[in-house]
Amino acid sequence: MSVAVKERPGRAVQGMRGLEKEREKLFVRLQEINFAIEEAGKETDKPEKQTLARLRASLKWSRNQLARAMNASDRAIVNWEGGDLISPVYAAKLREIQSVCNELKQLMRPEEIGPWLLTELEEFEGRSPADLISKGETGRLWASLFYLRSGMPD
Repeated sequence: MSVAVKERPGRAVQGMRGLEKEREKLFVRLQEINFAIEEAGKETDKPEKQTLARLRASLKWSRNQLARAMNASDRAIVNWEGGDLISPVYAAKLREIQSVCNELKQLMRPEEIGPWLLTELEEFEGRSPADLISKGETGRLWASLFYLRSGMPD
């Protein structure tokens, strides 16, 4: 006489089901992460666009004046403000201008910064600070700002 014994699922089968559930949870989480990464990627040019427009507005500069300081074309400024990505070289130049402006905020009123950056100064052989920035000679400008801030004569 044989008795049919109802078999309980083995530990291996239970383990497989548990792993499948975990895999499904991880897959859903991975999709959420990928979606978040895609959304973040879509917004990367927005801060640059806002930063560029905000910087230009705070300095009261025309596109042409900013283009000269960044050693770029007017058209490039229009494109960047329209949402095109800024190349790493120009993004670095933009950060340099922002850094100089932030330092100058410690030394003068914000409305004076834009005009001062365009002023030809004897200290720079008749060149403007914006000229120095465009030619990659910001070291001279930073040294001048250091002496100005510290009160030490150069």
